[in-house]
Amino acid sequence: MEEEKMINKEIKKKYSFGIWVIVGMVVVGVVIGMATSFFTVIAVKHTSDVNFCGACHSMKPMAAAYRNDVHGGYGDSGVMATCADCHLPHESTAGYLVQKVKTGMWDVWVETTHDTSKIDWHERREERRHWVYDSACLHCHENLLLGTKPNKKAFTAHKAYFAKKLVVSGDDGKKENAKCVDCHKHVGHYQLEKHLPPAPDEETQSNENEGH
Repeated sequence: MEEEKMINKEIKKKYSFGIWVIVGMVVVGVVIGMATSFFTVIAVKHTSDVNFCGACHSMKPMAAAYRNDVHGGYGDSGVMATCADCHLPHESTAGYLVQKVKTGMWDVWVETTHDTSKIDWHERREERRHWVYDSACLHCHENLLLGTKPNKKAFTAHKAYFAKKLVVSGDDGKKENAKCVDCHKHVGHYQLEKHLPPAPDEETQSNENEGH
């Protein structure tokens, strides 16, 4: 009988220890999860604004034009969008983070392995459909249709956009649904062309003319 009590006591002791181990593991897991989430949020925030993105030499013109744009906080509205607010998709958090990592790795690779002075940024502006996402625009402009109702021209265009009746010629010449930047072509970077260096061919031609 005494032996049975000792066995039961030992079982309870081991059971209690096991419970505390599980509780401890859960607590540690929660702490690690919270810490990871906290530092991820901080990292995402500090790698999303113009101070970070504009640190690369090739992005100086874009940063300067952004600061002169209403989206960069210029004006009386006080509203400021970060680079990531426009240049990353906002359909889902997972998609946002995955694209952020891919874009960041690509940018680092280009900056370290390419001569960015040879990039024709004037030509690259025409590829705006690949760098600005409609989900990003609508993430902030949530009430776009009703908000533009007082402006008949804007309301008509946005109504057609949301009804998928506003179409443009895509890169391959085929008709496809319009994107925000098909109409708002230079949004986010006010008079960017004034900040960009001459296209490589134009610069070469200018240097040749100066030599004669």
